[in-house]
Amino acid sequence: MWKEALKLLDEMEERGIEPNEVTYSVTITACGNGGQWQKALDLLDLMREKKLRINLITYNSAITAVSKAAKHAAKVGSNEGPLWPTVKKLLDQMHSDGMEPDGFSYASAMSCCGAEGRWREALHLLELMEQGGPRTRPNKIAYSAAISSCGKAGKAEEAMRLFIQMKDQGIAADLIAYNALFSALRVSHKADAAYELWGEMAGHRQSNTDAIATARADRFTSPDIVTITNAIAAMTTDANTPEERKRVDLVFSEAVKRGIILRSDTLDSDWEVDLSGMSLPVARAACRYVLQRILATARKGHKSEEQDLTFITGVGRGMRRAPQGKEGSSIDDSHPASLREYVQQVLTSDFDPPLISHVPDRALGTVEVRHDVVKEWIARHK
Repeated sequence: MWKEALKLLDEMEERGIEPNEVTYSVTITACGNGGQWQKALDLLDLMREKKLRINLITYNSAITAVSKAAKHAAKVGSNEGPLWPTVKKLLDQMHSDGMEPDGFSYASAMSCCGAEGRWREALHLLELMEQGGPRTRPNKIAYSAAISSCGKAGKAEEAMRLFIQMKDQGIAADLIAYNALFSALRVSHKADAAYELWGEMAGHRQSNTDAIATARADRFTSPDIVTITNAIAAMTTDANTPEERKRVDLVFSEAVKRGIILRSDTLDSDWEVDLSGMSLPVARAACRYVLQRILATARKGHKSEEQDLTFITGVGRGMRRAPQGKEGSSIDDSHPASLREYVQQVLTSDFDPPLISHVPDRALGTVEVRHDVVKEWIARHK
């Protein structure tokens, strides 16, 4: 409630009550939480004009305000401009005031680096933390931010090195750290590493390749929708090989068992599945999972329901390219596809015989496969 905080600050001065360091510090925090980093820095300048002492907590509040703004800008795609120079200036001012940044100062500054993909600056801050005393030792927040910085810059090897370094320092990797590394592997298209990391996070090895020496997971760390989205995206390549599909399908199937996706408490059924909101690679894996589930039911001798298979997709635009088809196919993957178009292409490219689908006039946000088409596909594989 930053507006209320500023009103109270004005009211104090109107009543002749002089705000002190604590008053300004909590008001700066309120501005930072409200996304008003410029106002937070204005208050810091006002403190300096009034020759009030700016303590470590106040500086940390200002750094956090700017770092939160950088993270928000990255999330919404704002072109407001880089905010790292502002954070760097605050760190320099701390040194000029004879004040040593603590672990919180560096971790908050590194969050800004993570948001803007400034991996070199993040590694430099991490080195400064390691050189400091007990109050500045790197923690989970610092490492996660550094890993995220490397990941956004496509430096997956550096991200993995930092993750291993956490283990060497006895720091347990939490969900934020894991997701930061999965994101790095996605950006760098490290399919094998993502597959191994998923296996280790899930508590088992997925293959015989060299494992990532991961930091010990927290007791309560479990993958979430962000994990599965980045893991499958990292494991999905243009090659679209049978081995790749098999690994993605294993990961997706485990995510379903864990209740991460296609949850049992939704309105989904075997013959009507909501894919809206999924990334394109995850939706692709979902299509295969749904058809394999129907096939498994048929193989057990259960009578198939006489109804069409429906995928709910919505009509919005997607964020990734359409999938590569089989060799010799003519799928156009040169432009972003809507999830609806993407699903239709997946149904023809990933299945043999191809599952021809249509978009019903009465429900433009869905893709339907006629029951006789599914029945023919089941007969081929049963």
